[in-house]
Amino acid sequence: MTAFTADPKHFTVAGAYYPTDHVFAMFADAAAAQAAATRMAEVPDVGAVQLAEPGAIQQTFAKRAADVGGAPSVGREDQFMLRFVELARGGKAGLLIEVGRADTEALSAALAASGAVLAYYYRTLVIEELVDSSPRAEAAAAGKL
Repeated sequence: MTAFTADPKHFTVAGAYYPTDHVFAMFADAAAAQAAATRMAEVPDVGAVQLAEPGAIQQTFAKRAADVGGAPSVGREDQFMLRFVELARGGKAGLLIEVGRADTEALSAALAASGAVLAYYYRTLVIEELVDSSPRAEAAAAGKL
């Protein structure tokens, strides 16, 4: 596991975060995220895992989300960045997980068992919610955080 660094290729032309073929998940704190990373290593074919400390999440996403922001609408990835920042301000840490060829059901089960607060799988043109969280991804996309 490595420390989270924002890859410029994971941002859209408009500046929103969209790490295709990755899961961005958040946990109660850094210790919970580290424990989850250990569990991710047990899921066959999972790629690289990066630990995103709360400060790194805020530094990476806060200004970008504000710059991209506007009236909420479906497909507004900036709303997801705002949610990440909100949770990081509360001390929650995250993982950026390269899905690779991993089975998404196995990945989802491991994330749920690890206590993920949220977990979004960024597929081409679709953001899939892998754990039952509140608010739902649809609400986040609509700006109802």
